[in-house]
This record gives sequence, C-alpha cells and structure tokens, in this order.
Amino acid sequence: MDIRMVRGLMAGAAAASLLAGCVVEGEDAYAEDWPGIVSLQVIQGRNTLHTCGGTMIAPQWLLTAAHCVDQARIEGTGKAAQFERGEDGMVYRLGPLRVAANRTSLSEDEDTSTYAVTEVHVHPDYVSGAYERGSDIALLKIEPGYDGPLMPVEGLGPAPAELVDDTYLDVAGYGNMAETDDITGALNAGGRAIYAPSLRLQQASVPVVDTETCRAMLDEMIALHGIEADYGDYQLGEGTVCAGLGGPDACYGDSGGPMVTRDTAYDPVQVGLVSWGLGCGRDDSPGVYTRVSAYAGWIEDTVGPLGAES
Repeated sequence: MDIRMVRGLMAGAAAASLLAGCVVEGEDAYAEDWPGIVSLQVIQGRNTLHTCGGTMIAPQWLLTAAHCVDQARIEGTGKAAQFERGEDGMVYRLGPLRVAANRTSLSEDEDTSTYAVTEVHVHPDYVSGAYERGSDIALLKIEPGYDGPLMPVEGLGPAPAELVDDTYLDVAGYGNMAETDDITGALNAGGRAIYAPSLRLQQASVPVVDTETCRAMLDEMIALHGIEADYGDYQLGEGTVCAGLGGPDACYGDSGGPMVTRDTAYDPVQVGLVSWGLGCGRDDSPGVYTRVSAYAGWIEDTVGPLGAES
C-alpha cells in the first residue's frame, strides 16, 4: 500500500502545500455521541486505510467533503474505487472504497462490517483539487443494509443555527492528533490490518471565528508562507464556517467529518464538515468548514426529503 499517495486524500484539512487538511489537542470520543459518523476506507488485499470522515444522514446516504472523493469512480461492478493522481501526473487506482460506520475504535470494535459505495455525487460547483474555492461537499450512496443511527443536519429538519463569534462547536474524526503525526496500524477483530492517523475516534471544541477576522488571518498566513499561487483565490462566505484559534483543531484524516452544535441534552446537529486549513492547531490560523445548510437544497434534490425512503 502506497501510504504517501493515499495520504494526499487527507490533505485538505491541513493544506499540504504549507508543510508538505486526528483532531489536534482533542480527547477520546465515543461513537454513540456522534450518530452516523463514518470512516471512508480504501481496501488493498488484507490492508485497510482510513482516508476521510463523513456522516450517515439517510439509510443509504452519507455526507463528506468533495476533495475526499473527487477522484473516486464507479467501476463495471457498480461499486466505487478510489483513484489518486501521483506526483508524475498519472492517475492510479488505489483500491475499492468502503464505508465503516459508528466506530469508537477502528481496530478494537467488534463490528468489522463495511459497505460498498454505489454512487458518488460531488457538488457541481466544486473545482477538482481546489477545495479552498468552496463547494467542498459530496454525497455518497452505499449498498443497502445500514440500519444504524443518522446524523441530523441543519436546514434539513433542524433550523439553521446562529453561529456568532466565539460560539463553540464540536468536531470529530480519526485524523492526526498533531500536525506532523504519522499513520498508525493494528489488526482489527477480523484480522485485517487497519491504518489511520488515529485509530481511536477523537473530538474537540473549537470557537467560531467571524468571516472577516478569518479572512485577515488567512491572508496573513498565506503571505507569510508565500503560497499566494495556491491559495490566493480562496473563498469564504455563506457556504463556509471558520473555527479554531490555535490549540484544538481538525487535521489530516478529519476531512469530511462533522462539525456539530449540541442542545442541552447533548444531542448533536451537524452544521459543518471539515474542509481545509493552513496547518493544524496553529495560532491565528482558523480552520475552514463547509456550512451544510448552504447546500440543503442540493442535498435534498439528490437524496430526497430526509426521513423518506431512499
């Protein structure tokens, strides 16, 4: 398994060009607090590699980041495989794309079942390889059989939340716990080797940063590192949420995973998904999340009314 190539799929949350996109400075999380959380995985022989996060929002539909699957293809079998463009410009097949749901631990949980992906819908306004330009959102349909919990989504039932400056939101994933962490591996209950930046689900709380403050901070970071050619035309606005001011943050491997607000009973509603950022957990470098309510119409057009038979 070419770990270096597959790692490119994770890069959006950490902006690989800055240094080279699990929750940094987070804490152990439990899947029951994150209903429908998933791990997108590439299969190669007896090896499995986590690439991105996501959430089940309907019995056969999950929400993730477009940059996680913009190279995925439905093959003649009717199931998706993951592809990636190498440094030589060639596109390589990495292996079948599978979905594991509701895992507190990717290696220790007794449930080892996964689901094949049968449809890939990347938002039509997304520009491949340019997650910083916005519309970094995708929907995947999986084969029948999933009957687990679903993640409520703002704008699709729950009303959009008021996200003011310094509101704290929760984010979770199986990504790096430090910016320069490496991938770790272990055998799961079925004897298959599973690799991820963090095999244990992690979570953290991050403060909302208003758009203009976020823009000023990102502009300064881009100028400091001389990466205007890569990020000079990034987009912020109604389709994004900025959060994090150093310390807790999303990182490599968290892309596509959920950002939620919680009610007094600790029940979550997804308001965002992990998209990109300049490094992980850096001072004055907020993470950028896709605001899911901005795409509620597209989600409903693709999936149908949530709660209906899909």
